Amino acid sequence: MKNKFILASMFIWIWMVSMLDHYLTIKLSETINHMEKNPLGKYLLEADSGSVALFMTVKMVGLWLICLVLIFLYKWRPKYAYISAFILSAIQLALVLYLLQ
Repeated sequence: MKNKFILASMFIWIWMVSMLDHYLTIKLSETINHMEKNPLGKYLLEADSGSVALFMTVKMVGLWLICLVLIFLYKWRPKYAYISAFILSAIQLALVLYLLQ
């Protein structure tokens, strides 16, 4: 039960940071074209004429894929799900620290 709580906590953390990133992307949509550092993000913004719609759609699809992969991993090999969730949580922490600079 304790392990499931830990996994669920990491899952929620990943989701919350993604929502913060989504919020900031929409909030800063007028300047995101100049601020975005990710080459794929820049490409998506340019492909949609500077609109954040395509960019946000791809980000949301990516979040859903991550969620589905974690669920699949948990059912297939719980240990892999814990390791993956821990790594993703650490990456999300780095993202939060970067965004809040």
